[in-house]
This record gives sequence, structure tokens and C-alpha cells, in this order.
Amino acid sequence: MASPPNRKRHILLVDDDSNMHIICKKYLDKAGYIMHSAKNGEEGLRMLHDYPIDLILLDYMMPGMDGYSFFKKLKFNPEYASFHKIPVIMLTVLSENHPQRRRLLKMGLSLYLNKPFGGKELLNVIENVFIANKIQVKRRELQYQRLQQARQIAIENRKLRHQLRQESVLHGIVGSNPKMKAIFERIKKVATTDANVLITGESGTGKELVARAIHMCSQRVNAEFVPVDCVALPSSLLESELFGYEKGAFTGATQAKKGLFELAHQGTFFLDEIAELPIELQAKLLRVLQERQFRHLGGKELINVDIRVIAATNRDPLEAVKQGQLREDLYYRLNVVPIHLPPLRERREDIPLLVYHFLEKFSTRNGNGLMQISDEALALLLQYHWPGNVRELQNIVERMVSLTNGNVITVDDLPEHIREQNQSDPIQDLTSLPLREARERWLAKFEKNYLLELLQECRGNISQVARRAGVNRMTIYRMMKKYNIGVEIEIRP
Repeated sequence: MASPPNRKRHILLVDDDSNMHIICKKYLDKAGYIMHSAKNGEEGLRMLHDYPIDLILLDYMMPGMDGYSFFKKLKFNPEYASFHKIPVIMLTVLSENHPQRRRLLKMGLSLYLNKPFGGKELLNVIENVFIANKIQVKRRELQYQRLQQARQIAIENRKLRHQLRQESVLHGIVGSNPKMKAIFERIKKVATTDANVLITGESGTGKELVARAIHMCSQRVNAEFVPVDCVALPSSLLESELFGYEKGAFTGATQAKKGLFELAHQGTFFLDEIAELPIELQAKLLRVLQERQFRHLGGKELINVDIRVIAATNRDPLEAVKQGQLREDLYYRLNVVPIHLPPLRERREDIPLLVYHFLEKFSTRNGNGLMQISDEALALLLQYHWPGNVRELQNIVERMVSLTNGNVITVDDLPEHIREQNQSDPIQDLTSLPLREARERWLAKFEKNYLLELLQECRGNISQVARRAGVNRMTIYRMMKKYNIGVEIEIRP
């Protein structure tokens, strides 16, 4: 049996039976508690002002002020407001179905102890009440902490959003990492020229955003930005889409059509995944870059275009040149100004900025109030390796904004693969142990987790936990004592 805390606890016994005082004092003194005796209700209420009472043992049947009247005055009379939270154990011979028992429990009575009882039973009940009371105190502390955390989250949100507006966004690109700041500077410089640009980086890093930022910072901003995905367009259509065609140039060409090069005249032409462009078209593209002229399919007249060309690839362009998938002369023509975008895992300090940027974007789009995110959820996002880079993060934030109840995203709202990224396999961890020890540890882990989940779901209501588990309340208290759950449990609101 656990020993009382460093400060000896004071227990007040209110009972008109002198023998009961003798019996209880014997057991309580031996267990290390300090007992105070009151022979009636009036005396018990007076003693509350004289001693630091931690728990009251209250007889139900007493002359004058009975246990019910004492308890009602203790809990609801403003004169005793400072004593409302003292746990009370009622000593009674009333049957379990007696209506007064149920009424007192609803009013906040901690437990009943049926007379007659033994010393071990008395001490077990007292200890269990102290455990339950500790959980209630912990619950109130956690609720206060969560309120403070929510306020802190709101403050951090405002700070980061201010930072976003001040220095970390360039035409939709978000970042405060030194590499990203260097990219911002390069974008601003190259935008003042017509030099060709080759953007490299993994899929999802934002290569098209960089191309659009260059266009938006340039003098061509009032003309078209024309993106072409060399993977999305079938090779059979790509040439006609790029160069346009004359009527009758091929079957189905019932009228002339301008190509994408013409649409980008005086603007910016963006070729995404340039290494996937068919090799025969790369030669024709090279001529356009050199001469700034081309012909429609089926046409004879040369068409002049004034375009700024930006290309991008998620592959190593030099490796693509070695493998014959990218013409070397085209590579050097495009790679006048190189820009390499780092993957998100190499600039993790930008994750909070990106998260708040997307929260603001999708909250506004969905017509919701401005969403926030808890520190715990943000910490898991920071730990994740992000194989899909910024695009993956954007998709996840959009999903959470759409599906989360309330205005704060918590750990429970994150995708399962992010929540469980740091969890090890409990079975694998036990394989180094003998079978008997491994079984005992696994069962203990299961039992503790099972109890913790029930306590969370039932908000610490021990009676409800016991009913759900199919055991009596004393079993639940013993399990809580075994696993020290009275200290560890966090009850979610």
C-alpha cells in the first residue's frame, strides 16, 4: 500500500459512535494519517476552520444534524465555500438502492463505505478517493493549461502571419530559409533581364511558382504567362500546340490555330519538365530560342515572337544530357540563369510559415474563421520527411481545414501516417526477451493503454469506466494505482 504524501494528511471523522472513533483512529494512525474526531455535525463544521482537513469520514445516521444535512451545508452553503472540494466518504448502513444514496452521489459525494467495515477496506477506500481527487485536480490543471496554450497559439499565429506579410512571401513563394532568401534575390535580379532560366528541384518544390514570380517581377507582367507541361500533353499533339497550324495541315485541321509560342508573345513561356520533351521537338525548340522565329505546321511564313523562356525539370539535367534525353546544346541555351529549389526536408524552418500561409488561404476560400494549429500538431509536421514537398503539405493543410471541427487543428486531425511516424512496433521491441517476460510486458502495455483510453473517453468518470470495462470500481482504482495513472493521465476536453 502506498504511503501518504510528505505532509501527513488530515482526516476528519464525524460520527456519534465512540467505538467508531477508537477503531478508525487505530487504523489511520498506523497508516500515517492524522485523525480529528467530531461527535456531531455542528462540531465537525467548526473543526473545518481549525485544521487543514484533506478528507471527511461522515456518518449518515446522527442525532441533530445528520450526514445528509452536514453534506448539503458543506457543499452548498456559501459560508463553507472554501471547503467545497474536500472529498467526503459517507459511512452508512443504507442499501445500495436507497434513493438517498443516489441523491448524494449526484450532489458530489465521493464514495460510500458500508458499515461494518475492516481496517484494510477503510484504508483502501481512503486511498482510492485521494487518487480520484488527484485526477480531478489534474483535469482542472490540464483544462487551464489548454486555455493558456490556446491563447499562446493565437499569439504565435499572429506573429507568424505578420512575418509572412513582412518578409517571407514573394508572389506566393513562402520561405525564410537562407537558401530561399537567396532564391528571392535571384528572382528579383533575373526578372529585370530577358535571360533564359532553368529551374531544377524535386516534384512539389514549387518550380512553377518561381517561374510565375519571375514573370510577375518583370516588365512582361502585363502580357501572358503561358505554362506548358511536357508530360501532360501527348507527343502527337505537342508540336501542333506549340507551333500552331494552318488549315488543312493535317486531318482534322479544319481551320488555322495559333500556337502557344504566339500566345506568349511579349510575355513569358514556361516549359515544365523539359527533359521529357521528345528529342525531335527539342531541336525545333532550340531554333525558336536562337532565332525567335518559327512557322505554323503546314505554313510557309516565318512568325516573329518576343518571349522570355523559363524551363524546369525534376531531374538532374546533366544526367539527362548524358543519357541522351536532353540535347546538350538546348541545355546550355536554357541554363543561362540556374535556380535550384531545395526540398522541404532541407528547409524545415519554413514549415510553420507554409502551414500558416495555407491555413489563411484555405480558411478564406472555405469561408471559415481563421484556423489555427496546436504546438503538438505543428511539431509532428516538422518531424515528417515530406516526400511530396510543399505540394504534399499544401494538400494536407487543405484537407485538415475542410474536415476539422472547431478552429484549432490538433494531433488527432493529422493524417494517420504523420501521427504514427515515430511509433515503434511494440511486438518487434519485445522479440529480444524470453517468451514469458515478453508476454507479461505486452499484456501490461495493453492493459495500461486500454485503461488510459477508457479514462479519456469517460472524462475520468470511474463509475462509467468500470461499467465499460465490465469490472467493479475497486478494480479500476487498483489498476490506476498499479500503473500510476493518477499522475500521468491527461483528460481531453
